[in-house]
Amino acid sequence: MARKARKYSEDVPFSLTSMMDMMTIILVFMIKNMDAEGQLLTQAENLILPISTSKVQPKEVSLTVVVDANYVIVDNEKVVPTADVLAQEDLLVTKVDEILKDRRAIEQEHALKMGLPADEAGHIIVQIDKNIPYDAMYKVMATCGFSGYTNIAFAVMEKNGGEE
Repeated sequence: MARKARKYSEDVPFSLTSMMDMMTIILVFMIKNMDAEGQLLTQAENLILPISTSKVQPKEVSLTVVVDANYVIVDNEKVVPTADVLAQEDLLVTKVDEILKDRRAIEQEHALKMGLPADEAGHIIVQIDKNIPYDAMYKVMATCGFSGYTNIAFAVMEKNGGEE
């Protein structure tokens, strides 16, 4: 009794194992790249961010200040109308300062519990509409500095390489 040899009707043009290996490598690469990009920042509504060529990514920040045409907003809470900030003579925006000092105290308390230096500079991201006058931006920045947030990062739209 002779064994029958198997006949394959056609040659397989690729190896399924190799394709699976390739797809796994691509998937791992994509996951690593997404993880390395850091946190994503949601742009506030009704806000046109300025365009920048900077490639520096801010550190992870839990506090955001938004200045739009109507209000100064700290962590999605409307604090003071932008018109009031523009009308005042003083650099310190007192309502914003009170909230930022409270948040800074909480951050310092958590830092002490974690064994980190409590006097480390605070990190904050400021989103400002590009049509807001410089005076309002300067007052909000000064208020952040007075409150202990000296590492201020601005949220901007990244300029594309080919765009002029």
